[in-house]
Amino acid sequence: MNKKELIAKLADHMDTNQSVAGDAVNGVFDLIVGELKKGDGHEVNLPGFGKFVAKHRPSREMRNPQTGKPMMSKAKTSAQFKPSAGLKDL
Repeated sequence: MNKKELIAKLADHMDTNQSVAGDAVNGVFDLIVGELKKGDGHEVNLPGFGKFVAKHRPSREMRNPQTGKPMMSKAKTSAQFKPSAGLKDL
């Protein structure tokens, strides 16, 4: 299922048009991304579904696959999703 299909199914479920459903989906996504952009340790917990967590990854030494020379990767913060127990048991 892609975002367009999600919006269509939500519109049918809510008995509304796709514009309203699209605003709802985009609003939820914007709120999750906004919270995670605050940095390492911030999370959005959705009981029964899972948890989105901002996780810091420090820089590390790695090798260039073409030359074999050592180089450093950039430190960054990325999003992780941890499914709830109910979602794991599908």
